[in-house]
Amino acid sequence: MDHNAQLHLLAVGYDTAIMQVVERLLNSHEGWNGTIALSREEGLARLGAASFNAVLLCVGVSASDEAIFREAVAAHHPATKIIRHYGGGSGLLENELRAALDHNNL
Repeated sequence: MDHNAQLHLLAVGYDTAIMQVVERLLNSHEGWNGTIALSREEGLARLGAASFNAVLLCVGVSASDEAIFREAVAAHHPATKIIRHYGGGSGLLENELRAALDHNNL
C-alpha cells in the first residue's frame, strides 16, 4: 500500500456508544477512513456498497454473525481482512490493524 493510499475500514458492532468511540479512533489516524455499522444488516449493506481493506467485528457480533460476514467477504471481497476487535483502546486497535494488514505505514 503506498503512502498516499487511503485505508478503508468497516467496524461492525451493536453498542452505539462504543461504536461511536471506535469510529472516532479510526478516523483520528491520518489516511484511515473508518465507517461503522450498528447491525448485521447495515454491515452487510455497507460491504455490498463499497470495498474495505478490513472489517472489524466489535462488541455484540456473535459467532454466527461473524460466519455470515466471513462468507460475504469471501464471496465479494476476498482481499478484505476480517479482524475480531475486543476493545482495549486506540493502541490495541492500531496494533491489531497493523498486525492483520501487515503494513508498517498504516
